[in-house]
Amino acid sequence: MNDEELTGASTTLDPDVTQRRRIAARVFGWLDARDTSLAAEWLTLVRIAPFGTLGLVAASAVVLLFVSPILWFARAIAGVLM
Repeated sequence: MNDEELTGASTTLDPDVTQRRRIAARVFGWLDARDTSLAAEWLTLVRIAPFGTLGLVAASAVVLLFVSPILWFARAIAGVLM
């Protein structure tokens, strides 16, 4: 069900306050049931594409390793130039 269908059903049925609350609770319950944890998503990714996942992890580690010193150095240079 998308937003247009939900809006159309809501305006067509013209629910009262309790019905709207019940509908909202069911919709949010459905959305929450579809949420997965980040760890579960990573495990699924590892199962589907293990080498691609290892590449992403390695790239993330490299970025975290080098970005902080580069930003620190850039801020230091910018502070000297100002």
